[in-house]
Amino acid sequence: MARRDELRVSLFPFMSVLACTIGALTLLLASLSLSAVAPPEADGAADEPSQTAGRSSSGSIGGPPTAGHSESAPGAKPAEERAIARLEALWRRVDAALRAGEGERAISLGDLERRLAAGDQTRRLEADLKALTEAERALARKGEGVEASIAVLESRRETLPILIDPTGLSRHLEPWFVECDAGGVTAYRVSDGLSHFVPRSALDGSGDFARYLRRLKVSPGALLVLLVRPDGLATAALASRMAEAAGVRSAQLPLPGQGDLDWSLLRRAEEAKSR
Repeated sequence: MARRDELRVSLFPFMSVLACTIGALTLLLASLSLSAVAPPEADGAADEPSQTAGRSSSGSIGGPPTAGHSESAPGAKPAEERAIARLEALWRRVDAALRAGEGERAISLGDLERRLAAGDQTRRLEADLKALTEAERALARKGEGVEASIAVLESRRETLPILIDPTGLSRHLEPWFVECDAGGVTAYRVSDGLSHFVPRSALDGSGDFARYLRRLKVSPGALLVLLVRPDGLATAALASRMAEAAGVRSAQLPLPGQGDLDWSLLRRAEEAKSR
């Protein structure tokens, strides 16, 4: 069987024509752009040759060499001359801006990103600081309220009744309660509510409190419980020394304020014990 010849198509002539067409259009567009540039002002166009010569000798940064344009060529068009003069004016403005900026270094993209990130972080920190400040103020207001409540409770505790709780006392001991304050001692008998006050100046070996201690010494299982008021520390210390000298076992119970003594729990305990 005979081998068929393959049909090949070459695009080289077409590509060449397309490239030439593009080049011709580019040249045409460039010519039209130069001719369409607006003419500069009358006073700026008059001194363009001298300014162009100064530009070529100054060596500005980034400006194109202009020595060839200081004088118009014989065949140069007026539109091209005006375009060149306008470009020179723009370059002079760029040079003036650079000199006014005192040669500051251009900011790179990385530096700009770092500055923006630093600015965002600063704003976040300022927002966090503001939130913390508001929270601190709220806590301060709450703290003032709590302190006021504590002060009210403290003032009330000074006058509230003081409940005497018999919990913790041994069953084999019989408590005898004596209140100690700055004025002296007060002995209590819980069963019938009887009380007897002895001034501090009368606390000696021959007074009523001494006879009271001798009675406790002969009572089996007697325990002297000194109820100490906030201002009765010195009185309680004196009464404790007298009890130790008389051979009476004693204990101290601090009282939280100046309120009345409530014996209700102790009376219930004694009633239950008697049953």
